[in-house]
Amino acid sequence: MSAALLVLPLSLVGTTACAKESAPAAAALSYAASEPPVTINFWFMPNGVNAEESMKAEAEEFHRLHPNITVRLRMLDWAAALTMISTAVGGGDAPDVAQLGTTWVGDLTKSGALQPYSDAEIHSLGGQAAFVPASWTSTKPAGTGAVTAVPWFVDVRALFYRTDVLRRLGLDPAKAFADWNALERTLAAIKREGKVAPLGQPGKNDWNVVHNVTPFIWGAGGDLLSADGTTPALSTPEVFAGVDYYQRLMANYNKRDLLTKDTDAAMAAFADGETAVLMQGPDAVSRFRTGTDRAGLRSGWSTAPLPAGPQGQYTFLGGSDLAIFARSAHHTAALEWVRFLTGTESQDRYAVRAAGIWPARLETVRAAALDTDPVYRAFAQAQNFGRQYPAVAAWGDIEAALTKDFSTLWEFVMTSGTPMPADDLRRLLLAANENVRVAIMRAR
Repeated sequence: MSAALLVLPLSLVGTTACAKESAPAAAALSYAASEPPVTINFWFMPNGVNAEESMKAEAEEFHRLHPNITVRLRMLDWAAALTMISTAVGGGDAPDVAQLGTTWVGDLTKSGALQPYSDAEIHSLGGQAAFVPASWTSTKPAGTGAVTAVPWFVDVRALFYRTDVLRRLGLDPAKAFADWNALERTLAAIKREGKVAPLGQPGKNDWNVVHNVTPFIWGAGGDLLSADGTTPALSTPEVFAGVDYYQRLMANYNKRDLLTKDTDAAMAAFADGETAVLMQGPDAVSRFRTGTDRAGLRSGWSTAPLPAGPQGQYTFLGGSDLAIFARSAHHTAALEWVRFLTGTESQDRYAVRAAGIWPARLETVRAAALDTDPVYRAFAQAQNFGRQYPAVAAWGDIEAALTKDFSTLWEFVMTSGTPMPADDLRRLLLAANENVRVAIMRAR
């Protein structure tokens, strides 16, 4: 979808476009009703279906509560958004507030584009304890204490499975996916039955290439980078163990043609009854609940947390943050907008019900009963062991390098039908380690 500019009706905008917010005092945490009318610019990406209309409804509700603040909306394509934001920053035309992918914060912070949130401002949002714990990792660039973004919503992963298949095999879901050994035994049992492909993960042409592998690296005790984000860590035995386990699952149990396809194809294969197990985010729940005419969904499905590895249980945690730009002339009004979007009601209305994505605010999880819903409950459990990548300026180049290297792995598995031999996999990880080192050096 191309970038779109949304302007609220003139009856809402009035004369605010030319108004200037008085410079707020350092301690000002709210834009009082007595302050002059202002317009703030908010850039966002398409989140869920009917993205423009859903966000327009939020802006109108915000304006009802704050008649002296009008929000001008602009929707950007995901693929072009970071470039457009960076270009606007360089040209002095950045918005007041923008949605940022969690991995963008490090680079934009390094450029000086983002205004750090004060402790008092974070407290006015409810404090860090009000949000999914790991969601703050991406908001604080590695090696600094400054918070330059706040969590908006998160991308947390769980395991989807066919209930009829497990029932037919006499497998208890609570035990079938408890840990890595249990998962492999379950997939092997499904394979022996021979009625459906055991696993349906996407492969090299998915935007999740790195995100799909990383939880298994963490579960084996490894990591992609050092804690401060300055050194690659891909040449360790723990990383080898995690990648090797996941590639064996893909080689031995995954539907073969999905190794060249993306998430949409993997979800379609599960819905059509071609696969029995899929690891995916909560957006799949709303899709599957409305697709009851498809064979795999009619047969019955549910969810479970990702299995625990030998060194712990983890899931990838991505999502989006909200940042206020340093050159904003309306900082306090912008903070009001951020407070509104991260509030319980907007999180429920926009993130959960309109976009079908996981809210960053824990109170919304409880208010929307996501923690007791039979299907969403696995995601509520998973948010407690979610983990994010460190916010580093080099992340874009790091992810591009790793995507290329892991894609080489999936090409081998697809062509040979077997896992990559141990020596070859070690050489691949050594090459990946060097590619990440170069990416980090270039960003300095």
